[in-house]
Amino acid sequence: MRPVSAAVLCAVALLCSSRVAAVEYARPTNGDCLQPGGAGTPADAQLYPEQYMLIESARGFSVQYFSTYKVVENHKVNETYVLFQCGAPTPDFTAFPEGAKFFQVPLLSISAPETVPYAFVDFLGLGDRVHDVSPYVTSPCGQALLACPGRTSPDFSTLSNATLLDAAVGGTVDGVVVSEEYPYAKAFTVSAAEDPGALNRAEWIKFVALFFNLEKNASDIYDAIQARYEATKAAAAGASTKPVVAWAQHFKYDKDENYQLSFAPYKAELTEDAGAAMLDRDALKAVTGVQGDPFDPASLTLVYSWGTKGAFATQEEAKTAFLDALKQADVIIDETYSLDPVNYDGAALLKEYGLTAQEAASVPAIAGQKVFREDGLLSYSDAAGYGLDWFEGAIARPDAVLTDVVRAANPSLAQAFTWIRNIYTEKPVVKGADACPVNKPCTAEPATICPFVQLCTDGQAPAILESSANGQCQYAPCGATNAATAAAPALLLTVLVVAMVELLLNIC
Repeated sequence: MRPVSAAVLCAVALLCSSRVAAVEYARPTNGDCLQPGGAGTPADAQLYPEQYMLIESARGFSVQYFSTYKVVENHKVNETYVLFQCGAPTPDFTAFPEGAKFFQVPLLSISAPETVPYAFVDFLGLGDRVHDVSPYVTSPCGQALLACPGRTSPDFSTLSNATLLDAAVGGTVDGVVVSEEYPYAKAFTVSAAEDPGALNRAEWIKFVALFFNLEKNASDIYDAIQARYEATKAAAAGASTKPVVAWAQHFKYDKDENYQLSFAPYKAELTEDAGAAMLDRDALKAVTGVQGDPFDPASLTLVYSWGTKGAFATQEEAKTAFLDALKQADVIIDETYSLDPVNYDGAALLKEYGLTAQEAASVPAIAGQKVFREDGLLSYSDAAGYGLDWFEGAIARPDAVLTDVVRAANPSLAQAFTWIRNIYTEKPVVKGADACPVNKPCTAEPATICPFVQLCTDGQAPAILESSANGQCQYAPCGATNAATAAAPALLLTVLVVAMVELLLNIC
């Protein structure tokens, strides 16, 4: 592997505009790195064969491949990342716009201080490349990592301070995966939660994979998720009824209190694809006193508050209007925050919303015990309390979420739940570190991610990767043309990856 000098790292940091220079991470040489051929690594060597390139369709990000590096853009936060292969010559940093961030890939040791990006890393089977995780992580393997000394990520207040963040993790990681833009040179942003569509959110697994040279794996995983989603959607379309679903909550924080109905685009998409319908937002918005969310207008949330300009005069008036809306729903998905989700049942619902027995009886979904919550899969720790996997793993698995929504809307199509459970008949499942299948997570060594090619002697095209089973990199013979070798590795790896996808989809 060609070492990256301190001078080059300094240049990289300087290109990140006024951002603080990152502490150098001493990456060890391993099987991830390109091994020089007989005459070293030519600058024009094609390190990304066409069959391993990402064919992306997401609107939130894009990638361009060059001979020895790839340029990734996150259009949600307007960030540019230049990813160059470990062991290959470093690109000319002055050729890129100011503010671009540079990463040697595949990343070997990352910090995952936020739970949504970690879900994609975990889904790709990259837990052995995670140095530290959020204390709020719900994944069993993430929880197992928290039990290891020094493996808890810096808190949220540190993320926006590049100096403090670098002091905390700079010497131990070569990347920090986050969900919003931060100034740190090693941070890259996964904007899945900002994407409006359910499947669009899942496609961010491809974005994460780019930083680990796992484009093919991610594409196959996404294709499997999409196929299952579409199959469930098609089955739900044949249901004889089209129930109305309300996504509701009683919001209370400090002195702020109100009732809310959510019409977030991804929830509307899931509802409609489940063979159901949303409440009529336009009709509800026309009711005097009902307002949009002043803090997040794009969310399309309707707020029933009181005592302020344009709102209802009293809480009782707001609650009456809110109940009038709920009476139009056949099914309610209650999104109210609870410190004790394990014991949140029908009685807790009435207490939370301040409903009398008579009021509850007037709401068909409550009277018919068709109220659900998203807290079906939980984690628990003494430090963080209960964590909802709805805000972590569910974002990466819209196929499984759609199945949950279908069973809530049409019980005749019922299956076991993952996240959305009936509060009258079902209890949450709490998973801990003991559910992690990885032995000794504290000392796990990263499995090899094979380079796509192996360099040959002068005048010969690089040999293309044919198999990477069990971390053993097998390449086509030197001198074979790309056309002759393209089909075999693509077919072999597809078989291997599809087998892995089926395993992941069944255990995640």
